[in-house]
Amino acid sequence: MGQDHCGRTETRLTDVETDRDEVQRRTIRVLQGGVIPGGLAMTTSYAASALLGSEITGSDSRGAIAAVGLSIGGTLAGLPVAAVMARTGRRIGIGGAYLVGALGAATAALAAVTEIYILLVVGMILVGCGQAGNLAARYAGADLATDENRARSISLVIWASTVGSVLGPTIGLGLRSISGSDVGASGYILPYVCSVGFFLIAAAGILYRLRPDPLHLVAREGAAGFRVPRVSDLGLILAHPSARVALLGMMLSQAAMVGVMTVTPLHMTDGDQDALVIGAMISLHIVGMYFFSPAIGKIADRISKELLIGVGAVVTALGSEIASHTDAPDATGHIVGLFLIGVGWCGSLVAGSALMTEAFEPEVRVATQATADVLMTATGAAAGVASGLAVEQRSYHDLAHWATFLSIFLAVVAAIAVVQGSRVRETGTPVD
Repeated sequence: MGQDHCGRTETRLTDVETDRDEVQRRTIRVLQGGVIPGGLAMTTSYAASALLGSEITGSDSRGAIAAVGLSIGGTLAGLPVAAVMARTGRRIGIGGAYLVGALGAATAALAAVTEIYILLVVGMILVGCGQAGNLAARYAGADLATDENRARSISLVIWASTVGSVLGPTIGLGLRSISGSDVGASGYILPYVCSVGFFLIAAAGILYRLRPDPLHLVAREGAAGFRVPRVSDLGLILAHPSARVALLGMMLSQAAMVGVMTVTPLHMTDGDQDALVIGAMISLHIVGMYFFSPAIGKIADRISKELLIGVGAVVTALGSEIASHTDAPDATGHIVGLFLIGVGWCGSLVAGSALMTEAFEPEVRVATQATADVLMTATGAAAGVASGLAVEQRSYHDLAHWATFLSIFLAVVAAIAVVQGSRVRETGTPVD
């Protein structure tokens, strides 16, 4: 009788694990179905923003600031979106963020019609809320994951962004090219109209299909509620050695990537390169950012995540240096350099996201994840704003060199963390 009871217990446990695995697989599929059109909406808007801003104002730096509105919006929306998720779950938080993104794209389309620059900036800031939704989606993919597949779960959601994000710049700038060169700012209306539609598709998919909500399931499994983000969360991150490295990896890789990416289209435009070539460059950059993420996720689940952050930083440094030695009329150096920057960014992001998630208990993960993302996007926004000013005051080549030095610094920090981690495993003494 005792053996029969044990057998029934083991069967129930197996059923629970099977159900959880199935829900996890479905959750990943639904999230992928959201980030594909969500990424398409964001990059369609982003690809047109710097050029539209420059067209309206006649200033490259103001064009860059318009593009950076995406990162500014992601920064401002990160904590509110996390607060909504902590109270109501991932479904409402992510779906609502996409709806705000749709409003932003509509506002930017109005800017193209009226040629009012401030509308473009406001629109791109609201589009940035959609970016906050896409960033939160990768963490939602890890809610039900295990230690053995956490990085891969995150990477699968990131990977889905490849489809939408790669096509977005080509669609956006392709539509602009079709409109003709004599229509001015109004030629950018179509990219933003398409972006509105993509955001609405993403919102509908998440709001109607993300059931059961993964955060609700985590709560049922014993999490004592989810704390909303607060200022003290930064202290929690800084007090944890692994979380510190994860945060730095995410912030510095974002700064290098956004800084170079923001002004490269403008640099290529100065070299009289066609909009389709610039769109192809952005698309291949985004291939580097997302396409290899499943393979990177598998690697991150098997080796030191600090080591992978360092490897990503080295690749980013290589890409930045190639870009720094490329003149404005030359396409190849920009394409290769930005592709490598994308690959390096992906390595640091996947490893950093997984490291940040596993550093904390489920009850505080939503809060610490959001805090890390806010700091990451804020660093990217600052880098984007500074990049336009740096190019005007110095040169594109100097800016890309600075991104190289920043990436090398991150690689050194990651190497130190790997060495300290090895000492901890050998001696059992924790590192503060």
